[in-house]
Amino acid sequence: MLGFVPLAMIAPPLIHENRQAIQMSRVRMRHNVFQGDAFPKPWFRPGFQNFVWVQSPNYGVRPKGTVVDTVVVHATAGSTARGAALHFFTPASQVSAHYIIGKDGSIYQCVSTFRRAWHAGVSRDFLGRGNVNNFSIGIELVNLDNGKDPYPKAQTNALLHLIEALEYRFPLKYVTSHAYIALPAGRKVDPNGFPWHSLASLNLKLVDKGHARQGP
Repeated sequence: MLGFVPLAMIAPPLIHENRQAIQMSRVRMRHNVFQGDAFPKPWFRPGFQNFVWVQSPNYGVRPKGTVVDTVVVHATAGSTARGAALHFFTPASQVSAHYIIGKDGSIYQCVSTFRRAWHAGVSRDFLGRGNVNNFSIGIELVNLDNGKDPYPKAQTNALLHLIEALEYRFPLKYVTSHAYIALPAGRKVDPNGFPWHSLASLNLKLVDKGHARQGP
């Protein structure tokens, strides 16, 4: 099946847990790829602030009682959403994120936000909390991650509005970078060159360079 959901209709219900839920949704769906389906061919772009489901098999269960309060922003280090989605779609990669946002603002959801995606790796946040995957939502931005490749306004606006929508579902407090949380320090640089001022209107703490990490 191929289709899209307007971002304005994400919150609530925000995400759909399974095929039955999507079939029951009143939102018109044209593109969805579930676990066990073939990877979409040809690839598709749902368009600015529309999203589609491209299921990754790479996820786990969040620890019981976990409060999801953090968004981690990444860069794909590649030029296409398709490449990132295919990487997440491949079981052997053992990597995933909840969302990918293309340069045109197209949004691809790969893991339910109620599940633990595998995006942060060995990590610790500024409060000293380890295993950041447990309490975070990972969002990948299509970007070469070289500090020169731009993040278009359509992409940063889609990110901003997605985070605003996620606030309807989770008590978010922090937005941070993969570079900031990755251990050992310097292991990651993404999202290199990201314009953090584009998220200034969020009522959330932006934690990147210049913020002292607490804890061990």
